[in-house]
Amino acid sequence: MKYRYATCLFLLAYIFQTTLMNIVSVAGVTPNLLLCLVVIFSFMYDDKNYGIVLGVIFGLLYDIAFAQYVGIAALAFLIIAIAIMSVRIVMSKETVFSIVIIGSASTAVYTLIYWAIMALLGSNWSFMIMLDFLPVSVAYNTVVIVILYCLMIKRVTRHYEDRYYK
Repeated sequence: MKYRYATCLFLLAYIFQTTLMNIVSVAGVTPNLLLCLVVIFSFMYDDKNYGIVLGVIFGLLYDIAFAQYVGIAALAFLIIAIAIMSVRIVMSKETVFSIVIIGSASTAVYTLIYWAIMALLGSNWSFMIMLDFLPVSVAYNTVVIVILYCLMIKRVTRHYEDRYYK
């Protein structure tokens, strides 16, 4: 996949995240589409750094537009992408179980990083409130990640039966 297609996907996710995702909230939680794309692009593409570059760029855009402090989401996306890129060596890209583990762990880590930085900066967002919505957020993001993964895996993995396999 080329950068322009990945950028278009991130831009669509950013637009949907900021406009339409409140319609599909479950228990007050909406899926974080930018995090879902960071997880998928960091896990599936070996030779490209789509997850890091686009995650930081769109994390900064999201923070500038909607967050109290600028850079928290971008930093969390960067940490998540680097962690996934170091773990993907031992995980299989072709099994859904791998992406379920990566997706649920990355959502939990993202939420904990975001809460910790906000707590250090003096936010009144309680740890117990974060723990209340964490299971719903992990489940919802994991479902979205698996759906996007199933849609995108055919474009990434090449099999020896492919016509132009080399």
